[in-house]
Amino acid sequence: MSAIDLVLFGAFDRHNYGDLLLARLAAEAAGERSVHFAGLRAWDARSVAGFAVHPLPEVIADLKQGYDLYHVGGEILDCDAWTAAVMLLDEESAARAIACFDADPCARRREAVRRLGTHRPLPYVLRRGDAPGVRRLGFAPCGGTGLDALPRSVQRAALAALAAADEARVRDARTRALFARQGLSLPLAPDPAEGLAASNLAAALETHAAGWRARLGAYRLVQFAAECATDPWLAALAAWLEAGREAGECFALVRAGAAPWHDTLEALERLSRFLSPSNRAALRLIDELRLEAIGGLAAGAVEVCATSLHLLLTARAFGVPAVALEREPHAARKLRAYFGTWHPEQIFWAPGVACRPVGRFSME
Repeated sequence: MSAIDLVLFGAFDRHNYGDLLLARLAAEAAGERSVHFAGLRAWDARSVAGFAVHPLPEVIADLKQGYDLYHVGGEILDCDAWTAAVMLLDEESAARAIACFDADPCARRREAVRRLGTHRPLPYVLRRGDAPGVRRLGFAPCGGTGLDALPRSVQRAALAALAAADEARVRDARTRALFARQGLSLPLAPDPAEGLAASNLAAALETHAAGWRARLGAYRLVQFAAECATDPWLAALAAWLEAGREAGECFALVRAGAAPWHDTLEALERLSRFLSPSNRAALRLIDELRLEAIGGLAAGAVEVCATSLHLLLTARAFGVPAVALEREPHAARKLRAYFGTWHPEQIFWAPGVACRPVGRFSME
């Protein structure tokens, strides 16, 4: 008897290093099973070393004999419909949508339903009834550190989905505590990227790392979300980077996500304005979106400074020192919740605050 088909469902339907990485690791863990990649829209991500992704309803409709469905993880438990809808647009369309609808919650909801084709308040979270014919429904260790800031109806939807799943784990103590307050006790498990060093993907990242070292020499990898890139923040980051630069070392700048509300080339380019001429000459802007190339940059660096959880976890997997960047002290809720749970020694940097470990997670 052949193995039951496996549907991997997640936010790898737009460019984000972490989600592409989680999809690759989940596909590897599936072994010889027949795997189908489902998202909220069709996207052929093979050009960036991802997969050909199809809309979930199409995937389910083609599986007549039943299937298992697995949420691949990420911060999906607090990704509401409007956020998901905007992230699936190109930058120009996203800007227009935000300008038209962002100030009107009712209009946002209608537009999100129109664009996504679903009324689910958390589009990347499925209950059993959302997947007709499913045999087993599971959640990889996932996060929802901002769930308590969403409406009660959205929180109840997340609670119902995880409570009815055959398998559900969360990846940080804050998310676990949020569900425990509502009466649901969930197992805690680290993000799947913690197993990157033992995966088949590790060899490809090491090969790319060697290539980057040959091309760039010694380099510090810098990545940050566009929301951080105010002039004062960039000035503070530039000063900190300059103070720690070793002779002959360059700064390699890369995006971890090209989808809206992630990173932008413009934000990275603006950093150069705040560097001295000598350090500006050491800046290397890497316009690269392929999974192995981005991961290889992290694996080959002398240090990784990033707002991306999965770039930081990639650095850790290859023994590269890493600094988590914040817009302001304690602003990086997801990073602090995760590292406070599993790696309290993690170093953080924010303007005006010396680098320091995150400390153990606390709900206080």
